[in-house]
Amino acid sequence: MLSAKVAHNDPSHRRELVLRDGNPLCYFDYGQGPAILLVHGWAASSVFFEDLSAALARDHRVIIPDLRGHGETPAGPSPLSIELLAADIAELVAHLELDHVVALGWSMGAMVLWQSLLADSGNAFAGMIVEDMSPRILNNADWSLGMVNGLDAASSARALDVMRKDWPAYVRAFTPHMFARDTARGNPDLVARTSDRMRHLDSDAMACLWASMAQQDLRPQLPAIRVPTLIAYGGRSDAYGPETSRYLVETLPEASRQEFARSGHAPHLEEPTEFEHAVRDFASRVQTAASPVQKFEGST
Repeated sequence: MLSAKVAHNDPSHRRELVLRDGNPLCYFDYGQGPAILLVHGWAASSVFFEDLSAALARDHRVIIPDLRGHGETPAGPSPLSIELLAADIAELVAHLELDHVVALGWSMGAMVLWQSLLADSGNAFAGMIVEDMSPRILNNADWSLGMVNGLDAASSARALDVMRKDWPAYVRAFTPHMFARDTARGNPDLVARTSDRMRHLDSDAMACLWASMAQQDLRPQLPAIRVPTLIAYGGRSDAYGPETSRYLVETLPEASRQEFARSGHAPHLEEPTEFEHAVRDFASRVQTAASPVQKFEGST
């Protein structure tokens, strides 16, 4: 088994794809077997999946990109948006010639993948795992399943102002809410490590992507996403409530859900063993169903 430390420090796993606008996309490629693509959330990076990737790489090929403006991928020359990140993922999938890949999107990563799936006309994706996300993060008079703190257009604008003026202060306030309160209190090292990783990011890039995410409303398009989907949500999430996961199951044509009762917004970090098993079981089921039946000489 690859250790997380070895996986992310060993340059043999690091790859780079020059995208259509000349920007280099950094990604990590571990293991062999059926492919799993892990797409991180806003203000995160591939390193947030280091433990999960190490576990899955025992019997899967695991691919983890750093989205633009995150990790080792620069923001680049193009205006940052969810649509741009989705096009980057599509370009990476095509470049790697992935077939029947299971894609996991955490938070903003799920929104990026939804956009990629809507544009996919082939068989690149066998299934998708949505980790604690809503198709619309802003609330208004007609929609209350965005962020549970009641985020609306006005409060999102105020958050953008703080991000641009004092990113480190924003990160200090934001980070504890990524986790269940018991996790944040009982594992201060996790909160501190997460905060340290986030505070080095470029505030303008994060603000641009937040603004784009806040503009998204994928509710009308979800019924067109016809791949098996697992909705993995934190039972103690400060981001989205269980009603959001129920909405997704009711709206996506082939969706089921699984609660991680002790987790907040990051079940893969808060309940890592249970989450790994859920990913592994879902990937095995949908990739087996999607793979063509092999015929051997003499068979019918």
